[in-house]
Amino acid sequence: MMRKNSSLIGVLACCVIIAACSIVTGNRTAEQWLELLQAGVVAEDNFRFSGTVVMGFEDGLALTPFAFNGEIEEHKQIALHAEQSSSLVHNPVNEIEFIAQHYKEAEITHNGLDEAHASNIVVLQVQVDEKAATERWKELLKQELSNVGLEALTSAKEQNKHLALVQQEIDRSQRELEEMLNKLNVEMQVELTIDPSRIVPLQMNENITMKYVKDGMDIHEFRKSNIKFDLSPDEVVR
Repeated sequence: MMRKNSSLIGVLACCVIIAACSIVTGNRTAEQWLELLQAGVVAEDNFRFSGTVVMGFEDGLALTPFAFNGEIEEHKQIALHAEQSSSLVHNPVNEIEFIAQHYKEAEITHNGLDEAHASNIVVLQVQVDEKAATERWKELLKQELSNVGLEALTSAKEQNKHLALVQQEIDRSQRELEEMLNKLNVEMQVELTIDPSRIVPLQMNENITMKYVKDGMDIHEFRKSNIKFDLSPDEVVR
């Protein structure tokens, strides 16, 4: 039985897909696939996602990779588990919307049979606008530091220990982050694998490079993530 969309936004998104499909004939461009994908993933009520992240520096030092998984129900993230705290893993629906709205260049690198699964796929290579990517990561990093600081202060108050020292460390971290963000530049490339029959994502690979200055030194940091989507789960469990 076909699962019905349970919200107005899902119905509207489906209408967008139908209208776009009726207008676009023949071979779609990469830009058209991005527009359709954005509408398609918003229309999905319930799905699971899982993936891995590796972070490190271009001088060869890499941190231990970690895994994560989560669930979306009625377009809202209801569960997220990551093996590493401060993972900066978020709702992938928001991620795809950001990419579709702020891409600089997009091209189709594969459109046809995926021999491993005996089905057709479309693969897009997307370069996100550097200014938009930089501003987004500035906000993400500020918010993450704010969250960590709040947790540390709350714990110190509950234990009635080292409150002044914790506040000093938070202030120092904020000054250090502001220094790094002043000259931050983020480059973001994304590979999206799409199911062309349903116009939904199957996989998303992100390659992010962050360039900044710390203690007078130029630092190049990378973050690579791979997300796989399960858009037909038997059930979504809270």
